[in-house]
Amino acid sequence: MTRYVAAFLLSGAIPLLYWLHPAAPLLILPLILFLLLGSELIARRGAVPAALQAPVSYRLLPLAYIPFQLAIIAWATIASAHADVIGIAALVLSIGLATGIFGMLTAHEMVHSKDRREQFWGALMLTGMAYRHFRVAHIFGHHRWAATERDAATARRGESFYAFLIRTVPSQVADAWRFEQARCHKYRAPWLHNRVNHDLIVAAAVFALAAWVAGTRGFLFLALESAVAIAVLEMFNYVAHYGLIRERDAGGRLEPFAPHHSWNSSNVLANPIIFNMGRHSDHHTRPSVPYQTLRYIPEAPELPAGYAGSILLALIPPLWRRTMDPKVEALRA
Repeated sequence: MTRYVAAFLLSGAIPLLYWLHPAAPLLILPLILFLLLGSELIARRGAVPAALQAPVSYRLLPLAYIPFQLAIIAWATIASAHADVIGIAALVLSIGLATGIFGMLTAHEMVHSKDRREQFWGALMLTGMAYRHFRVAHIFGHHRWAATERDAATARRGESFYAFLIRTVPSQVADAWRFEQARCHKYRAPWLHNRVNHDLIVAAAVFALAAWVAGTRGFLFLALESAVAIAVLEMFNYVAHYGLIRERDAGGRLEPFAPHHSWNSSNVLANPIIFNMGRHSDHHTRPSVPYQTLRYIPEAPELPAGYAGSILLALIPPLWRRTMDPKVEALRA
């Protein structure tokens, strides 16, 4: 279980670094990249035996991390009231990165749970990055339509990350709202029961509280931290299914989701840092199983440099396309 504690150590270091110097939290960015990219260089790819059971101790890790991360966001919101521009920038980038990676991964684990109490914790974590609607768009949209043009969170072949980001964020909000309206059509006033409408109210209340407690700087920190976290999340989404398409048969029926419809990273050191997100094909095949039981699938396609290296490539669209488009064409063939 200790293989999965990196999130606590990296996020927990941010307040300490800020105490040493307001700009010091910026060190978290190269540290995370060093750990993930270094793992790709020194460790093998392959299977680490997944846990055959799901003991409570594994479940406690993401459940404990969520209030831990939210407390750091609340601390930074208050601290930003007295921070200078450099200090706010350091907090925005470091905490936004931690929230977009570790906060998002733990929220993702909880929203897939069948336990409503765990779903509540997932939504609460998403509140810390103003992206609560993700739990609706992801479950009812992405997991149904991944690797199709109907899925807002699947990047098309040739689409740059920047074009994807501009398209996917509003599209996921719109999809989530439509899913909720369809779910609530049985009610006389569907908009009252629509969770996306509730999310807007919660977001407004949280930002109002931030402004009341920490003033304009607190409001600005929370808005920018959320923007960074959302961008980091969508970077993961971008590389996870880039260019992959599920075909239709002669009758127009969509083929089932298969391992070759997700890009994976099977590095044995990097995966525990990101709660086994690299075993993405197995997650789509068995979306409700706990993170520690996800399996390595040898035939699933691999990203060229793990998630971290691939995200860096995606930030340079010509380099990304030169690397990935041939791989996409080979899979389609």
